[in-house]
Amino acid sequence: MNGATVRTGVEPGGLRGWAGLLAVALVLAGAGSGRGQWLPAGPKPAVPARLNVYRAAPTLPADLRRVVLLPLHVELPDLGPEMQQGLLDALQTELLRSGFAEVVLLPARRLQKLTGRPSWSPEQPLPPDFLQKVREASDAEAVLFAELTTFRPYTPAVVGWRLRLVDLRSGCTWWAADEVFDTADPVVIRAARRSTRTGWWNAGQEDACWRSLRAPRALARLTVSWLLATLPGRENSG
Repeated sequence: MNGATVRTGVEPGGLRGWAGLLAVALVLAGAGSGRGQWLPAGPKPAVPARLNVYRAAPTLPADLRRVVLLPLHVELPDLGPEMQQGLLDALQTELLRSGFAEVVLLPARRLQKLTGRPSWSPEQPLPPDFLQKVREASDAEAVLFAELTTFRPYTPAVVGWRLRLVDLRSGCTWWAADEVFDTADPVVIRAARRSTRTGWWNAGQEDACWRSLRAPRALARLTVSWLLATLPGRENSG
């Protein structure tokens, strides 16, 4: 955990609603169209302290193997489609890199057909049969929602994420995060420097981590990697 503050058993007040949203340069397999992507976990970044993260338990169930990722929910009027796609790509890249589950993507058009909307905000009430429909469409055990809550691409850059992992079988929220990262914050600067030393960036790219504080898509990858590093561990399947 590298010092991040994690609460268990009760919802933190800053995580509004039960369905938060998550959203890489990799193209994921369509939900229900076969196997998704599942990559070995890579080096962990240096996570800042005091992240606003909730975990229901220290580990995820052994039978939670496949996670369906919903489209990134964005309500920021100034964010163009190209940048929005770049941020979604960054999110998907780090989700795969975390290696915590097999991942499939439910496209916006299919989600629209299933639920009446192409994406879902954590503050919108879900239809009663939402989880059942998503499970049948994806053959997954859990769903990952993601929302971009704030975004400022110019220096000092700011990005905010609201993420939530929900069990499609029971409705249990296993993990949630609601955090804003400001590159003017010394805590963020120090964590970016430490992440370079952990080997989170590929060899020969030591300067890239520091540059991420000024490159919006790189900043998105870095900050998502910090949040995903706080996911619960895996139970031994035996």
